[in-house]
Amino acid sequence: MNEDNLWCLKEDGYEARLHKHYEGLFTQGNGYMHMRGSFEEGCSDAPQNEEYLRFPDNVTLEKPRHPKSKQGTFIPGIVSQHPLLKEEIVNLPYVLGLEFRSGGESLDMDRCRISSYSRWLDLRDGMLHRSFLWETAEGMQLKCTYSRYLSMADTHLCIQRVELEVLSGEGPLELAATLRGDVRTNGMNHFAQVIPLAESEGMLSLETLTEEGNRIIMLSALEVSEAVDWQAGVTEVMAAQRGELALRAGDRLTVSKLTAVTTDRDREEGTVCDRAHEQLHYARELGWEQLYNRHAGSWRSKWQAADIAIKGDDAAQLSVRASLYHLIRANAEKDDRVAICAKGYAGEAYFGRYFWDTEINLLPFFLHTHPQAARNLLLFRYNTLDGARSNARKYGYRGARYAWESSLGGEEQCANWQYADHEIHITADIVYALYHYVRATGDDEFVKHYGIDILVETARYWCGRVDWNQEGTAELLGVMGPDEYLPFTRNNAFTNRMVKFSLEQTVACLDSLEEGSPDSYAAAAERLDIRPGERELFRHTAEKLRLPYDSRSEIVPQSDDFASYAEVDFAGIWTDRSRPFGHFISQERNYRSKALKQADVLELMMLFPQEFTLEQMQASYAYYEPITTHDSSLSAAVHGIVASWLGQSGAAGAFLQRVMDIDLSPEKKGAAEGIHIANCGGLWQLIVYGFAGLKSAMWSESIELEPRLPEGWEELSFTVAWRGERYQITIHPVAYEVQKLNGGNPVAGATVGGSYL
Repeated sequence: MNEDNLWCLKEDGYEARLHKHYEGLFTQGNGYMHMRGSFEEGCSDAPQNEEYLRFPDNVTLEKPRHPKSKQGTFIPGIVSQHPLLKEEIVNLPYVLGLEFRSGGESLDMDRCRISSYSRWLDLRDGMLHRSFLWETAEGMQLKCTYSRYLSMADTHLCIQRVELEVLSGEGPLELAATLRGDVRTNGMNHFAQVIPLAESEGMLSLETLTEEGNRIIMLSALEVSEAVDWQAGVTEVMAAQRGELALRAGDRLTVSKLTAVTTDRDREEGTVCDRAHEQLHYARELGWEQLYNRHAGSWRSKWQAADIAIKGDDAAQLSVRASLYHLIRANAEKDDRVAICAKGYAGEAYFGRYFWDTEINLLPFFLHTHPQAARNLLLFRYNTLDGARSNARKYGYRGARYAWESSLGGEEQCANWQYADHEIHITADIVYALYHYVRATGDDEFVKHYGIDILVETARYWCGRVDWNQEGTAELLGVMGPDEYLPFTRNNAFTNRMVKFSLEQTVACLDSLEEGSPDSYAAAAERLDIRPGERELFRHTAEKLRLPYDSRSEIVPQSDDFASYAEVDFAGIWTDRSRPFGHFISQERNYRSKALKQADVLELMMLFPQEFTLEQMQASYAYYEPITTHDSSLSAAVHGIVASWLGQSGAAGAFLQRVMDIDLSPEKKGAAEGIHIANCGGLWQLIVYGFAGLKSAMWSESIELEPRLPEGWEELSFTVAWRGERYQITIHPVAYEVQKLNGGNPVAGATVGGSYL
């Protein structure tokens, strides 16, 4: 295959029904800001200012609005309040507006005579391209070529270019550049004030003040290869500059739009407005070529650390690079005030909130490609500890209870009580991720300065949350585990094991700190008001917390009461497997049935593989997989990893295909509401932990591999950061090599068959 085809997501031929899917799939970003892949001229019959009231619902099963197109401009950290859904990220004014009109006909993909259409996102540099032929109503034929990117090097800049070539005919061409504030977020207008300006020729700006008081400046400059007499056009919500030219056969026209975006939450010095002007002046002085070179250079360095190369499976190669691209661009690597939202800042569906996805699905990728970014993701949890404390108080507990759906400040935002009240494992998941980070990087100082606060405060919460039975055993009752289709279980195995781990690590940390760094311990004890006997309470609770399984369990029960739930006639109920199971069963019935939304016990086994025998893993996989609906995008990758460990290559390959299809398949239109960013992290884990067989840094001091490449894979190679060093790993069907990149002799090994354990 042509190398370009292994780096480009392509849309060959325009279909209106797929437009929204490609808007999500082609989302561009640089950590600071993100824009969905919408057309510069917009989309007919798809108003962006529709106002409505979105109600709390199961987002997995909710029928979304805007079937054709939903533009999106998102800056992590710019949020506002929804009357029912609480805090949500604000969909900001539309930056990309470039419109063309000839002889009374506006360029429109749905209404004009368009041919030779293609659009592609080049993952190497994050540039989005579009090309097509437009035959105007008056017979002029124009070849139109678009390109745009958000600079990865100069993150306040959006750079657009359109090239028009007249292939035949002649006629007038009107062009307009716009900044539009007629945008709604989940049906809500979150703009308190919009101030459009277009005073200088070829310049336009839009100042927006949100309901929460955030100020955003968008400042654009236009450059055209031919002289244009610009005419300003301003409405209450839109700034525009319009011009007109006469074209004839052979003419070539280039239109460039440079836009600087700044906000009041930026950490740079200076006023919002001054910084926008400085950024735009800098961009114009630098010029297109140097702007692009800086941007492309930044992407190259990121790909050097993150790329996974696969020989023998072009579909997997493109899919994994698409996932890595979205992971890279979704991460604000220098801003520890935000994390990565569940839709990767590519849509409004999950309101821009932060879930357990960050720690369990995304963090491993960053641990081994960009450790500083991983550290910042954990610092976000440290920075939101006060919000977690507030959550605990609201439920009547001491300590800190992390939110199932976290706001910027850490407060619970989930409007659905089932998840907000009962899906409590996230508080322990964060501690697991904290230790995963420390063991992967060797950054022990992180625990001393930040982690100790998280450990102690969450341990206090757990000691209040458990119930003690008459036998003196601690239990966690009324719990929703990772399987969200059973909300009130007793002693969920995943949750209880994670909580036990969290409490054990808290005690170990306090012991180690007191012995090895008494000054640091004394400072923490004073700061956290650690009371006499608290550590022993943590230790006692960890020792007595019930696990609903032991080494004699053949099938590890999902919870103490799992066997009492009703069996499900999947064949009779789930008559269309192309749609989620949840669409075919009432919530009431689902909540009392053995139908899993996603991996639960298998997730536990993936995170604690050394604690289970091969027989337990085989039996549990055989039992749970047939009753798992995979209605969640978090599920398939976990099942694929476990299947690979068990040597079930066919099942692992099928799950690989399923993971790849979640966002990339046009038939499923999975990216329409945004990227399933946890699934992107899951694909990295499926390849690295599953097929490469890398033992988790959580449980291994050194790099250990047990590869099982899928059939047809000739070579798999990638780099990993491991405790301050970088290594190149290259795997073939019968052998592998680990090479330290800054020196050292390669370590060779042979691939092995059999199981992971």
